[in-house]
Amino acid sequence: MIYIGMDISSKSFTVHAINERKEVLFKGEIEPTRSGLSDLVKRFKGQPQLIVFEAGNQLKWIALTLKKMRGVEVHVVHPNEIKWINQSSGKTDKIDARKLAYLARGDMLPRKVHIVEGKARELRELISARDRLQGKRISLINAIRGHLKQEGYRLPGKFFQNKKWREELEKVRVGETQKLIVKSYLSGIESLKQAEEELTARILEVKGKEIELLESIPGIGGLTSRVLVSAIDDVSRFEDKKAIGKYGALTPRVYQSGDVTHLGRINRDGRHEVRRVLLQCAHTVTRMKSYGAKPLKLFYEKIRKRRGKKIAVVALARKLLTTAYGVLKSGTAYNPEMLGGASPTS
Repeated sequence: MIYIGMDISSKSFTVHAINERKEVLFKGEIEPTRSGLSDLVKRFKGQPQLIVFEAGNQLKWIALTLKKMRGVEVHVVHPNEIKWINQSSGKTDKIDARKLAYLARGDMLPRKVHIVEGKARELRELISARDRLQGKRISLINAIRGHLKQEGYRLPGKFFQNKKWREELEKVRVGETQKLIVKSYLSGIESLKQAEEELTARILEVKGKEIELLESIPGIGGLTSRVLVSAIDDVSRFEDKKAIGKYGALTPRVYQSGDVTHLGRINRDGRHEVRRVLLQCAHTVTRMKSYGAKPLKLFYEKIRKRRGKKIAVVALARKLLTTAYGVLKSGTAYNPEMLGGASPTS
């Protein structure tokens, strides 16, 4: 087996390759292209190769290119899971590539990053693009607030949730310069809103059995179901409910010393888009009166009385995620009777 560590950058890929006897077979840079990867693999033609690199914005094309090559195994690691290694000594591209190669040889690599393909990949890219547009639109809205604050106007917290906020904004009396600035921002907001709606429509066009199963759960609608499908992809890759709860950034941090265990704030080292949409769904469920939502609301109320509303909402969001996990794993629609005995610790 040839163990190849690779540090990815936009200008070049730094490579360090060793064999079972720790002999350095190649170290240097290759072109950051498909042909560059092909030439690297051809150097060790006929020998099995394990290529390791950190997840980044070039993950998709690199992983898919390497997976098509015969005799090549790909292992993508999450940067957070080898952060302690990188911080233990000097950090350069050459050092990072070498460390990855030696970790691979010693069978000490952290778990693989799951490489999403097909429908889930399409949804993930569409949702990511939509989130970026939404973020830029909100940034422009906040910029309007800032400019008007300089003129002595403080817009109410939910001002932009009013359907007639544009008409109300035009009534604000400010100087010509500020009017021009606000008008320019409004044009940008309109364009971003339109693009966002186009992506939303495309996301909702994606169909599948998994989406239908998830939409059987109270509070989970068309957009949330597709966010979950894009994030989870293959439900069998999660060992249990705790694993998927952590993946959704909805489990508390655990601090333990001796016989004392303390639960801290929610661990955010998961997929933030899952956490965000499920918190919105949790708020929706607390207002629902349907039979299907009853066990979820009972679960929420038990925790609210003991721990307060905020903690209860997070717990309910986690419950929705683990319920989604159960629905996808069983391949059957949501059944409220299955949660009839739900308790705050379940």
